[in-house]
Amino acid sequence: MEVQNRFGKHLLELGGNNALLVAEDADLDMVSRAIIFACAGTAGQRCTTTRRLILHEKVYDEVLGRLKKGYEQIVKRVGDPLDAGVLYGPMHSQTGIEQFKKAVDQAVKLGGKIEFGGKVS
Repeated sequence: MEVQNRFGKHLLELGGNNALLVAEDADLDMVSRAIIFACAGTAGQRCTTTRRLILHEKVYDEVLGRLKKGYEQIVKRVGDPLDAGVLYGPMHSQTGIEQFKKAVDQAVKLGGKIEFGGKVS
């Protein structure tokens, strides 16, 4: 209310529930790179991180296979973010790990299938 009274602008960081839509005629090389970057490239450090994929059924299997290959490369580069060659740091809190496990469990309960990862190592 105070901001509004002085005609100030509000700035809210609410996170996103962003989807990436993939049509049947999409360039799958570009799509694969875009998805990997949008989902993992900034490690959740921005509100536009992709959280959902909506894939045309004709490209579903191909995109899924490409994403598995892409994530295989990422998991090889998880570690201490101060080390050269590390792309992605590990979970840094037990709370984060528990939230991850709950999210995976919930996805499976709702009919989801874990295609890659889904485990704490």
